[in-house]
Amino acid sequence: DLSGSPGRWYDGPSGPESGLTLDAVICASGGWEGDPPTASGKVDDPTDSWMEKLIEADADAHGDGVERMLRMNLYPVLAAGRAMDLYMGEQGLFVAIGAAAALAPTPAMYAYGLSKSAVHHYIQTLGASSGPKTGLGHKSQRKKATVELRRSKAYLDDMTALAILPSMIDTPNNRKFADKDADFDNWTKPEDIAKEIGEWLEKPYLRPNSGALIKVFPDRKRGEGAVFKLAR
Repeated sequence: DLSGSPGRWYDGPSGPESGLTLDAVICASGGWEGDPPTASGKVDDPTDSWMEKLIEADADAHGDGVERMLRMNLYPVLAAGRAMDLYMGEQGLFVAIGAAAALAPTPAMYAYGLSKSAVHHYIQTLGASSGPKTGLGHKSQRKKATVELRRSKAYLDDMTALAILPSMIDTPNNRKFADKDADFDNWTKPEDIAKEIGEWLEKPYLRPNSGALIKVFPDRKRGEGAVFKLAR
């Protein structure tokens, strides 16, 4: 989460020549907030420009909301992408957390939906230029840019970029803001997501194609664990 104080960052040598490589980069940062209420009423203004100021104040409030969501949900993924670019090793795995809600319109939380949709787009764009199966996307879009990218970034040839899209993750913070009648059995456990990522790390042949968006939800049939289903 880049909305608070900065964390520590490795600033030593980078790339294969440094001897430091990563098997995976997992970005689990994220947050949620609803859209701010629309401003109403008359602004205290001796001139006739109160409506203009009202619209400006409303635009500022919504713009600030979008920026907060981008700092919570998108910017950490971009920072993780930089670590990927510097240190990813062979058969690397890049995972970000998207949102099932952002696959459709998000009334009353468009800033959240916008930020998570941007995460999805980033992963799909990575997928279009990475992976042994050349990822997702139209070949004509990938042809020139991808060939040039792969020449300069060899790790892309066998890297897999994926986004996991939960509806609700069962965390202490999410429980704190949950409705009184919330059914936590319908929330995905972080441990189930971690277990699936571990499988992808140990067995690369189980990974979906690079660029895939994967929905996750509790396995209601078994009463435990989670189901991972390709969304796009």
